[in-house]
Amino acid sequence: MQQTGNSGPPQRAQAPGAGGPDAATDLARLGLARGLARDPALWQPQTGGRSNLSWRVPHPNGDCVVKLFRPARGCTVFPNDPAAEAQMLRHLSGCDIAPTLLHAGDTPQGPCIVYRHIAGPTWAGGRAEIPRIARLLRHLHGLPAPSGLRRGPNGTDALRDEIAAQLPPGAHCPPLPDVTLPPVAPRLIHGDPVPGNIVISASGLRLIDWQCPALGDPCLDLATFLSPAMGLLYLGKPLDSAARADFLAAYGDAQVVARYHALAPFFHARMAAYCLSRAASGSAADRRAATLELAALA
Repeated sequence: MQQTGNSGPPQRAQAPGAGGPDAATDLARLGLARGLARDPALWQPQTGGRSNLSWRVPHPNGDCVVKLFRPARGCTVFPNDPAAEAQMLRHLSGCDIAPTLLHAGDTPQGPCIVYRHIAGPTWAGGRAEIPRIARLLRHLHGLPAPSGLRRGPNGTDALRDEIAAQLPPGAHCPPLPDVTLPPVAPRLIHGDPVPGNIVISASGLRLIDWQCPALGDPCLDLATFLSPAMGLLYLGKPLDSAARADFLAAYGDAQVVARYHALAPFFHARMAAYCLSRAASGSAADRRAATLELAALA
């Protein structure tokens, strides 16, 4: 599976009516980055996301990814902020954790970024990489954050508010535990560390799709990676209990892991609300994914 540069679980490649070929033609003519191929026939559409459009494009110094944002397709759980992604790629330059940014700006087609393509497949569920992914997230959570990032939900009150905001009309989640956990000191989080956003390169694991970073509870990243719904949508099935245990053990922070377990019902409800909102728009895959999160609440 090729890296996509998009957010969210996989979907079909964009159709012509969705802005694919026409957008590529218009963007190619702009010469977004020096040396970027201007022949739209060389722009290879990338599949895997359902929020944005992206292409792999030849460049003399190595292929690039051109990502065209559709900001209105963001949501409460997974925002879609092009400025935040550009800021994060600049901030993480040289950290061997994210792509190298070449261009960011507005175009007649919408906000757009260009970054160096990272050669390698996205993670497809291999057990050997699970401890490495956990350590990658632990490393990220220890890095300083740039100024101005949004605040991710932190504590049970904020999680309850986000769940309620994301649920579509008429949808309900089972009652959540009658507990209150206060916020913790916020850390830099990716916001969307799903399998399709983890690239296995020759130089190590890398994270792509930085359009929803935040200062927040690091448990949010753990919960998204371990989400049964995201496992189904990306891998065809959730991670099993042994894989989940391996991940949490390799993360190596007992306090964060204990907090994750305490907040697990809230995280399942949060992801169920997200999937139900997608299901309300006609996504059968999300409806199936929501049932897994709701079952975990039982």
